Amino acid sequence: MRNLFEGIRIIDFTNNVAGPSATSLFADFGAEVIKIEKPSGDDNRRFSPFIEGESITAMWLNRSKKSLVLDMKQPKAVEIAKALIAEADVVVESFRPGMMKKWGLNYDELIEIKPDIIMCSITGYGQTGPESNKPGYDMIAQAISGYMYMSGSPDGPPTKIGPAVGDWVGGLNAFGYISAALYYRQATGEGQYIDISLIEGLIGVNEYCEPAFNGIVPMRCGNHMVYIAPYGVFAGRDGEIVIAATSERLWARLCELMGRQELLGDERYVNAGMRAKNNETLIPIIESWLQSFASVEEPYKLLEERGIACCKVNAMTDVIHNEHLQARGAFVDLKTTAISSGKIIARGVVPKLSKTPGTVAFTPALGEHTDEVLKNRLGYSDEEIEKLSSEGVINTSAKVKGGENRP
Repeated sequence: MRNLFEGIRIIDFTNNVAGPSATSLFADFGAEVIKIEKPSGDDNRRFSPFIEGESITAMWLNRSKKSLVLDMKQPKAVEIAKALIAEADVVVESFRPGMMKKWGLNYDELIEIKPDIIMCSITGYGQTGPESNKPGYDMIAQAISGYMYMSGSPDGPPTKIGPAVGDWVGGLNAFGYISAALYYRQATGEGQYIDISLIEGLIGVNEYCEPAFNGIVPMRCGNHMVYIAPYGVFAGRDGEIVIAATSERLWARLCELMGRQELLGDERYVNAGMRAKNNETLIPIIESWLQSFASVEEPYKLLEERGIACCKVNAMTDVIHNEHLQARGAFVDLKTTAISSGKIIARGVVPKLSKTPGTVAFTPALGEHTDEVLKNRLGYSDEEIEKLSSEGVINTSAKVKGGENRP
């Protein structure tokens, strides 16, 4: 095997962020992902910002997939989808509950087409429960899961986390559990159905749940931790710096560095828990020391020399210039036929696997692979493809600018 999921075929009905992020991970690691898009394309193709009218977000989310445009309102399009599913290993969708059934493509119907199929549905609320039919987005997942409540300043309102963390966690969950289901199928020959909820995904990575469930009410703490300190973002004169000196050994080093050894005998700061309870007085002490320097660069170097975990806070435009991340291949050229330059700079494959490292290869223009999929996978002739196109069942009018970069 040259790649982890080589030989696995996935039919991707997903839209927006969570579902497409999951299937793109399989494409990174060698799966053939056939993305079925509506004639107007995945909604993420209309997410700003744009280069030459093409969404940068969509380029990333649809990477390494084959784009096939089908108008699923037409019976012939549904038949094409069923034919593809008959030769697939996994079907992933992110519609509201009931949409796949409307097309005759829910799990019970899919196993009639392919008995060992694995199907994964990704929604905000999940497939069951009294609110399962509500539209679910990242913002809603952050709010219901408590994530939003635990984010922001103690004296301010609940705050949305910047990136769409609910979507990304949902996508990672889908990737992980589809992988597990493939392993189970290899062992037993049986497929299964996977129900992913964005809300439950964030609950699953919220460490404040158990205290809250058992009568200990956690409160948001802004740029610092509730239970341990010093562990947070501290302001210097010309920027911010993260300091994590939670062990008693590191706390003692920090006190020595600040010239404040008397703090070691202060009852308010005797351990990480007590220091967290007294962050109100501790934070100004540390920030006063930082601001005694003209630039955070100076205390940053001192902290590093003493082995105290720290870093400067990067602006997003600074991230790509990080030499450590560059050395690890965190950034790559993502090829595309949709814009004249033929590429954008994008994130690389995150996990580093020694034998099957994965690759971020290309991103398709809308409908770019319609002809290829119908010919090579289903045996359609040029005349049949032209007829389907004239009937509006398919769309092969992909916008291709950087033809020399076609994968």
